[in-house]
Amino acid sequence: MKKKSLIIKSFPNQNILKIPNNFLRASYKCSATTQRMYFYSIFKYLTSHENQNVVSFSFSDFFTDLKLSDGQKTRNLIKESANEILDMKIVLEDNEKQYEVTNVFQSAKCKFTETTFSFKFTDDMKVFLDELKEIGFTLFEINDLGKLKSFYALRYYLVALSYKGFKGKKGNIKNSWFFEYTVEELRKLFDIQENEYPQMGPFKNIVIELPLKELNEKNLGIQIVCTPIKKSRKIVGFHFDCIDATKINQLDETKYLYVEDNQVKGGTEEISKQDTMKEAVQIISKNPLRYAQILEEEKNNPNIFGFSPEIQALIRLKEELLAKEREAVLENA
Repeated sequence: MKKKSLIIKSFPNQNILKIPNNFLRASYKCSATTQRMYFYSIFKYLTSHENQNVVSFSFSDFFTDLKLSDGQKTRNLIKESANEILDMKIVLEDNEKQYEVTNVFQSAKCKFTETTFSFKFTDDMKVFLDELKEIGFTLFEINDLGKLKSFYALRYYLVALSYKGFKGKKGNIKNSWFFEYTVEELRKLFDIQENEYPQMGPFKNIVIELPLKELNEKNLGIQIVCTPIKKSRKIVGFHFDCIDATKINQLDETKYLYVEDNQVKGGTEEISKQDTMKEAVQIISKNPLRYAQILEEEKNNPNIFGFSPEIQALIRLKEELLAKEREAVLENA
């Protein structure tokens, strides 16, 4: 594969990693813990001033930066990952649909007595890290990798981000974008063998629905809605609509999220910031496409009460969902 010189930079002070999109769309399969260690080792390599294949970091840094809890269960998963990560391979694709397969690590050591990790990249992997063919870049916060538990949820999150450059373009509304994969392409992307989930029901449930449910319920600033693509009655692929939903914890907003239908004394009900964030994410996940549409309207029409467009969009979406619930109750009565 012909390469052109390209330095990949990261942002150590903000724990933000800048990765080429084709790297995020590479085909590979591993556990969620191994995936975190894989990207974190890349993060440490790119923020290091040394030009060597080896990266080392402490358990404490790993747990702190990814906001993971240190415990026996986590350490057992790390022990398993230390063996799995040595067998890890990725398949990279460039703009001309050429492919290159490479082993990621030459050696991996988890020293529990010294509570440190030490990874040595293969020579080929080091070349990929230093010089990659550019097809766009994606920025993401390292600690977001610690918020998702499943391999598939992590992959969807990173793949969706890699297509974010199409947000608001090619017919998409301002805060949305999409990507599509055939069933065969998804199997290749996630390295799923033909004898795994041969029936569409389990495949759809385990590979798509459950991971997206997990992703949409987290406060990661992105929501994904999946629609099957059918040929006659057969599902041949999937269309993924992505919505840029501002992280609720980044909103400098009042505790008063919404006005209750049943007024309480004092006018509005005060709820904690944590409950506000949790409920806001739940509201958006119920209909993220509609949230994106309302948000666009609110950005163009500031409300008189001074709420941000994000909060006002949440208020309106909640009211619409409640109205639909009441209609459904009346229809079934």
